[in-house]
Amino acid sequence: MKTVNVSQLHSNIAAASRFQSARALATSLAEADSEMIEPELVAWIDRPSTMASPVLEGCGGPNAWHDYGVTHGGRLEVDVDGVSAFIFAESSAFDSYDHFAPSPLVNLHD
Repeated sequence: MKTVNVSQLHSNIAAASRFQSARALATSLAEADSEMIEPELVAWIDRPSTMASPVLEGCGGPNAWHDYGVTHGGRLEVDVDGVSAFIFAESSAFDSYDHFAPSPLVNLHD
């Protein structure tokens, strides 16, 4: 897995805004990466708040989020200031839902 370490220009912003900004930066770097066609965020951590996704109850300790990202196709890790990290997988090999018949179910994106 490739790791990219980056720094944000502004460090004196509120924690929620800092994380949102870090996530946007990581996503833009993943989308610009020549080895990624359709990057999909599969795992992340915000170290100051100790929040991580996915939440794996009873598994693996503090690095379970990272282990999950690596074992679920993680190809690119973007670490922002050593504070937040994001793992992206390549999703272009998977079918979209567009070719299925109309369905009441939809994918939600944040």
